[in-house]
Amino acid sequence: MNLPAAGKPKVPIQRLTDAERHALLLETRAARPAGDPMWVFGFGSLMWNPGFDHDVASPAILRGYDRKFRILTMLGRGTPENPGLGLCLEDCSGACRGIAFRVREETIDETWDKLWAREMGSGIYKPRWLAVETETHGRVPALTFVINRDHPHYTGPLPVERMAEIMAGACGKYGRCRDYLAGTVEEMRKLGVVDPELDRLLALVDDIEAASGATT
Repeated sequence: MNLPAAGKPKVPIQRLTDAERHALLLETRAARPAGDPMWVFGFGSLMWNPGFDHDVASPAILRGYDRKFRILTMLGRGTPENPGLGLCLEDCSGACRGIAFRVREETIDETWDKLWAREMGSGIYKPRWLAVETETHGRVPALTFVINRDHPHYTGPLPVERMAEIMAGACGKYGRCRDYLAGTVEEMRKLGVVDPELDRLLALVDDIEAASGATT
């Protein structure tokens, strides 16, 4: 995506049709590894607000991927007029530390509905079953949402200053983009992960919002 050098980006909202979302749901459910409990890997807001019933929440590592703020969010943490940035998983040579949740068997159907409503509205994610290494249950297959780089809401890498400019003041149905960033940083610290770039990004966002008065 070619974003303007300054100001808030303006891109059309893209949403999957109900038929497209349902087809992806059926495809992903059919690909679930047989005989295993259903696990979901959280790397962003799912870490502190999964929104579905679970009986295990274990620190976990997903190798070959890293979390990045490279999604324009125009619903959850922003609007079309004032978009923010959301997290995605990018394939890399490193690893992402997050939380793996084991879904209660009796609530699996409800969980699928909740996850699809929350994560699969625009098609920015590709749902995948990937192996994660949990602290409590060893290696398990987990439902994971990986970036779709062909989606128009994918920004690609951006300078941290540009990221802060986009995130500052953005707010959507789930709250402020700044709080989403701060919550991610906090949960990562609980897991023993420190990301200097995200720390700097949060400081820059706070500076911009303080200067503009956009703190509520």
